Amino acid sequence: MTLQTDNDRVIASIRANIVFEKLIVSVLTVAGAASMAYLLIGLGWRALAGGLSASAAATTVIDAVRFACVFFLAGFVASLAIGIPLFRWLERAKIRRVAPYALAAFAVSFAFLAAAGSAPSFEAPARALYLVPGIAAALLFGRKMRPFWLAADRADAAAPGVTRIH
Repeated sequence: MTLQTDNDRVIASIRANIVFEKLIVSVLTVAGAASMAYLLIGLGWRALAGGLSASAAATTVIDAVRFACVFFLAGFVASLAIGIPLFRWLERAKIRRVAPYALAAFAVSFAFLAAAGSAPSFEAPARALYLVPGIAAALLFGRKMRPFWLAADRADAAAPGVTRIH
């Protein structure tokens, strides 16, 4: 192999690692925020219904923690199985936008909910709220990747023969 091929492979690996880190940070951030929203909505709902007790509050806290754990694990697996391959494919095509990631997040969230038996439907439209964290994680990922995408676009626009690591 040539030195250029080795360098390209190393640079691609570094980029994939950066993307994976940004994906996981986005998933973790949104898992925490969604879990907090789940907790506040659950406690508020129970308080309005007049059934807020120590036992009900503890159950709501446990449900919120379980929601965060399941969302994080699903997001972690989706980042490995879909996020990184999607990044590699989009990077080869020089598509540096958040829309494909948001669409993938929507599809993965819907598929996960369908497998769990909780997919949004006409009978249960409120379940569509479960799709929001996945899409929010994709949008946060896009925001974190914007500087990298701009740098890559500038490097692509640079004179041919100039190699930059960004």
